[in-house]
Amino acid sequence: MEQTSSIITVGREASTASRLHEYDDPDNWIKGDFAAPPLSAEQIGEFQKRLDSVFGAEKAIVLVWSGDRSYGDEFYTDWHFNGLPKGRPERKPVLLFGEVPVNETDYCYITCPRWLLMEVNHGSQLEAGWEDSAWVTDPDMFGGKKRIRTAKPPKYFYAHLRVIAEHEQTTVIGEVPPCCRRLWQKKRICYGKYRLPDDTDIAFVRNIRTNMDARGITQRNDEARSAKIITDGNLATQHFIKRAEQQRATAVKEFMLASPDAFFGDIVQRKGGSMSARELDSTVRQALEQQEEERFK
Repeated sequence: MEQTSSIITVGREASTASRLHEYDDPDNWIKGDFAAPPLSAEQIGEFQKRLDSVFGAEKAIVLVWSGDRSYGDEFYTDWHFNGLPKGRPERKPVLLFGEVPVNETDYCYITCPRWLLMEVNHGSQLEAGWEDSAWVTDPDMFGGKKRIRTAKPPKYFYAHLRVIAEHEQTTVIGEVPPCCRRLWQKKRICYGKYRLPDDTDIAFVRNIRTNMDARGITQRNDEARSAKIITDGNLATQHFIKRAEQQRATAVKEFMLASPDAFFGDIVQRKGGSMSARELDSTVRQALEQQEEERFK
């Protein structure tokens, strides 16, 4: 496969902007729909066969298009007052560039169009640490926590190995590329320039196999994985877990505001208050919203 030419790093001078590959222009990331991969199923299949051959196992390491959410992590986004989830979980993007809030519980996610290599973990590997990764602390919930993952692990769980991209060259082997350092200072992940999968990615997987053989490691589908590995598996997972912690606990507020005097009436009486139902409702609402702003600003 030939690498796409005439593509440049995001953020170069405006004089070269006309030469940006469509997958390197953030304006296109916001406006475009990159769910469909830019290679055919046959082309993807042929490259996958090469990966299988050098690794010595079928689909243990897979070629993934970032627009395909079936490889992304899965989270609940809405909860009852007791921390149990409402509805079905949502598949998140594999690579996250940004997000736009739609309402108190939903966001429109902007993904970066790139090819990736991902390691396949079987559900049996995840059972030991799954429950530890399924809950996050949330003081707004009765019980102080809420479930963000399903009760059982999925059949397959995918962990990042490599984002396929071109980065600025370094003078020292193993040094972090300058483009990555610049974006890291802005608390952003560098996804490099778009490129097609090629022989360098085959060599990357071959090196993994060589190192595993040298250490006597074989691919074991029944080997347990820790909660940390599950949490760190997706490049965007940490962000989505943090976002789940920050999402407004509307279920709790609605539950409390439905009968505020049941929660606060005795407090008001002890303090000698004489607020009307409307005043009490307004006070509780304002206090809850102010608390959220202070916690997450």
